[in-house]
Amino acid sequence: MENINLLLDSARGQYIPRDFIQGFDLAKFSGISDWTIEQCQNPDSEFYWDAWKNILNNAEYKHSDGRVFTLHQDGDLWLICYDHMTDEEKSNFGFDE
Repeated sequence: MENINLLLDSARGQYIPRDFIQGFDLAKFSGISDWTIEQCQNPDSEFYWDAWKNILNNAEYKHSDGRVFTLHQDGDLWLICYDHMTDEEKSNFGFDE
């Protein structure tokens, strides 16, 4: 697994949260509650975007080699390991040091 992984492209639009919930093994992530999963199942849910924001801010995937990945959305949805990204990669994602 690379330090930067594209999960879902922006063409999915408002359905990225739903598609993430339905398309990935959430048991491999920590920081995702049952409530957020339930809310992100339905784009018409009153709390759809609040739940998605909660997932983006809290979800972590721990790789078998110890690297910790987080979600990053800038249109596309990425799984990134910030601590192992190069300075150039961080700059390309707009992260300020």
